Amino acid sequence: MKINKDLVDAIMMLSFIILVLIGTTDFDNATTKNLAMVTFGIVGVIMVILRIIGMRQEAHRTQESDY
Repeated sequence: MKINKDLVDAIMMLSFIILVLIGTTDFDNATTKNLAMVTFGIVGVIMVILRIIGMRQEAHRTQESDY
């Protein structure tokens, strides 16, 4: 499966921006704030993992094309 690097980068940056905005906003309910932060934190971590996998795939394709 080919991972679209630009899409992963965009979602990763967006999730981190949203985390900052949620973290600096006052919520009436702390549980809602924590749930939103955990959700976007998980999305950010998944995007970092996909970015690493994509870089490894690209390096593997480059090595194969050398032969």
